[in-house]
Amino acid sequence: MKQYKLVVGPTTSQILGKNGSNADAVNSFQAIISQYTAQGWNYHSMEPITTTQTKGCFNSQTITTTFYMIVFEKDA
Repeated sequence: MKQYKLVVGPTTSQILGKNGSNADAVNSFQAIISQYTAQGWNYHSMEPITTTQTKGCFNSQTITTTFYMIVFEKDA
């Protein structure tokens, strides 16, 4: 039987808040994957998740956000 751990990857705004380069994005994901593999988890996959929120007084503004869920697994 397998155990799974889901970790939210950095959002575009978090990456852009640093320097916004491709290297920053790669380094952010690499750090997360390295952290969890050091704890005995195996990288399984990365899945995009899209959410939609409505904001404003009359819910007139729709904001769509896509982020990545990093999936790890290990034997239970």
